[in-house]
Amino acid sequence: MAAVVIRQSGGANIVSIPKAIVKTLNLHTGSKLELSIQDNRIVLTPIEEELTLESLLAGSPKECFTITEEDKEWLNSKPVGKEIP
Repeated sequence: MAAVVIRQSGGANIVSIPKAIVKTLNLHTGSKLELSIQDNRIVLTPIEEELTLESLLAGSPKECFTITEEDKEWLNSKPVGKEIP
């Protein structure tokens, strides 16, 4: 268990989550957490975000979208079996 201190930043009270906990829970800067009180305790629960094609593509390296010569050859090839033209 880690002990943290409440600090003030601007008009907000904040605590830092130790790096080991962030890593263990597979969180990152920008992860969304639900804040609740249970049995007089502060509880933070990760909110699982729905993955979309747009968000997955946004996180992909740009070089993944480069069309290679092999890609061009495949795109320009004629059907060889029972493919629908």
